[in-house]
This record gives sequence, C-alpha cells and structure tokens, in this order.
Amino acid sequence: MRRVLLVISLVLAATSVVAQRHHTHFASPSMAQAIAARYADSLSRLRVYYDSTWVYDGERPLVNPYYYRLFVQPTLYYSSVDQAMGLRVDSINKPSLLQPHYDQKLRVNTALNSFFASLYTTRPDLIRLTQSAIDEKQGIRQDLPSEVNRKVAITDKVTPSKPVEVYEPVQVISHRPNFWSTSQRYSLQFMQNYISSNWYKGGNSSNSFLATAYLTLNYNKNNKVIFENSLDVKLGFQTVKGDTVHKFQTTTDEIRMVNKVGLRAIKNWYYSISLQSWTQMLPKYHTNSHTIYSDFMSPFETVLSAGMEYKYSKSKLSLSANIAPLSFDLKYVAREALEKRYGNLPRHHLREYYGSNITVNYTWKILKELSWTGRIYYFTNYQKVQMEWENTFNFTINKFISSKLYLYPRFDDTQYNANREHRVQFKEWISLGFNYSL
Repeated sequence: MRRVLLVISLVLAATSVVAQRHHTHFASPSMAQAIAARYADSLSRLRVYYDSTWVYDGERPLVNPYYYRLFVQPTLYYSSVDQAMGLRVDSINKPSLLQPHYDQKLRVNTALNSFFASLYTTRPDLIRLTQSAIDEKQGIRQDLPSEVNRKVAITDKVTPSKPVEVYEPVQVISHRPNFWSTSQRYSLQFMQNYISSNWYKGGNSSNSFLATAYLTLNYNKNNKVIFENSLDVKLGFQTVKGDTVHKFQTTTDEIRMVNKVGLRAIKNWYYSISLQSWTQMLPKYHTNSHTIYSDFMSPFETVLSAGMEYKYSKSKLSLSANIAPLSFDLKYVAREALEKRYGNLPRHHLREYYGSNITVNYTWKILKELSWTGRIYYFTNYQKVQMEWENTFNFTINKFISSKLYLYPRFDDTQYNANREHRVQFKEWISLGFNYSL
C-alpha cells in the first residue's frame, strides 16, 4: 500500500511538472521529428545487426533479454520507481520484475530504470499498463530456471494418410529369342594385278579395279545348333593395252556360296554337313582373241561333305576347320568346247568324284590396323588332288579406306601346261580402295 501511495504522489507531482514543461520540450515539431527519426534509425540498425551478425555469447549487455521493455508498450515498472525513490529491490516482499542478481550481471539495468523513471515524469500520458497487470496475466514466467528447447517431430503432428490401393492391368509382352544374325561387307578396290602364264582360267597382268561383296546369314541356337550361309562375290575389270578386240576384260570373276549345318558334339566340335558351290558371271578371253576360256557355269563346281567341324574363337583369332572324310564333288561344264579343259570327258558336261575334303577358314587380327583372312581348300578322290589357299591382308587406314594384298596359290592336277606338266598356279593383286560394312 505504501508503494502505491508513493507512486500516486509521484505521478501527481510529475503531472504538474509536465504541464509546465510540456510546451518547452515539445513545442518544436521539427525537434520531435528529428528525435523520432534518430530513434527509428537506431532500431533499424539494431535489427540489421541481430538479423545478420549477432551471435549469442551470454555475456554482452546487448543480448540482455530485458531490452524488450524498450520495444513493447510503455509500462509502469516497479523496479524503475524503486530505483528513483532510493528503495532496495530485495526489501520488497513480492519479487520485482528484475531480480538483484540480474542487476549485478547485467549492468545496463540501472540505465533502463533511469530511462523509464524519466519517461514517467516527462510523458505520463504514454503509460497504459502497470507491472501488476502483467504479473496477473502471467506475461513473464518466473519459475523457469533455464531455457527449455522443445523439439516437436512433424510426424507427431501429422496424421498419416491411408494408402490407396490402385489396381492397374499389366500387359506382358514376351519376345522369342532371335537366333538369326546377318552381316554385309562391300569394297571397291583399285589394284595392280599379276597372273601367271599358266593360270587355269587364263588372263594377263594389268592395272585394274575390283568390286567385292560378302554377305552372311547365320543361325546359332546357344552354340548347340548352327546354320551358316555366306555369299562371296568378286568382279574386277581391266583395260589391256594392245587389245584391239575387247574394250575391257574381266580380271577377277567369282561367285562362291557356302551352306553349312552343324550339331554340337563336344565342346568345340560339331557334326557337320556342308555344301560349297562356285562359278563365275562373265566370259573370259585372252588378249586379241575371241576364244572363251571360261564362262558362267563353265565350270561350275559343288562339293557336298559330311564330317566334323572344329570351331575356335578368341579376341584376335577365329578359326573353323571342316574335316569331311565323305565328300562328293560334282563338276559341270556348260560349254562343250571347255569340257576337256576342266577335266571332263569329251561330250560329258558332268563329272563326279568321291573322296575326302578339308576346308579351313580363319581370320587373325594381327594389329589394330592389320588383319589376315584366309581359306584353305583341299580335295582328293585318291587319284587327283585339288588345293587352294586364299590370303587377304587388309590394311585399315580409316573406317572407309583400306589397302589390300591378295595372294592366291592353287594346284590342280587335272590342269596341264603346254608341256603336259602340272604347275602351281598363282594369282596376286594389291589395291587401295573404299570399304563399307553393315
């Protein structure tokens, strides 16, 4: 009760003083505006500081939690009145808003109390609340010894939604495995060509060009059943100086087809049946001559073989060797005048041979830019022997340009020279040209 009476008397005295001084201190609107501007500017800088660089360290006065009194609605605080009237805060039974130990730790509390005491005497019209009203409404709790951090999990506040069952039809499309594979390889080569004088189809050495095509269609079912088909076509032309009869001649003319069926026996061995057939497309002449030395189906040769095939494949080498102890060789010559030249009896277009056959095909990638592809063919009916060895060295310059060296020795004891002698026949060419593969 004593404190209330003191406050009332202090307010009444201050009211009279304010009435006298009010005109002096607040007569100038420009001065009030300047003070308000400076105060607003100070608050703005303080806000920027707290939003940007302020870090709480528990010691500096600027982090005093009681600075809130400067920014809330002006209130009549007991501690300011006690300090202005020289009363000790701890002598009051009811705890004040600021405890003594806070005054000792936070030195600025005295300045705050002085500011509010001055405010009460100069602008009592701004005071709308008293500390009693704040205490009754429990605006500030006094029973918390320390700061409490409440951690609330969002999952505790959100009710999970029930899963929605969605039924969608699933369309299953099954694809049967495709065991077929194809490949195509084409080239156009320009070359220097050499043919020995006793070549069994005749010909002359010259500069020429050659077009080739190699196509495959293979079936491989898990390396258990294989069906391989290949078609190899070579056709080359040349212009021969001194030949007044023919504007150009063919240098290389060959069609070879290979069909093979294999059934796996053990590991790399297969039971195999193969059919090899070959002939040419255009007639072949000697220089300044109308005499035909070979033509389409003259000769035509096909070999049917049954036996075992060995297959080997690594990163740089692939090889297949077909060993057929049972072979049937059929040679057909359509032109009657050429029957004897190719080993048939006079007036006999066909001639049959039974014997054994060995065919080896290989590809060896010697270097990244160099590969060697070859074919070895051997047939005998135990009376005659026919052997061929084709070698193609492919020098790859880039994807589309390459150089090739072709070496082809051949022996056939049904062929004779002018002296009725058997000689090894040989064919060679080297070229530079274009490649295209699919």
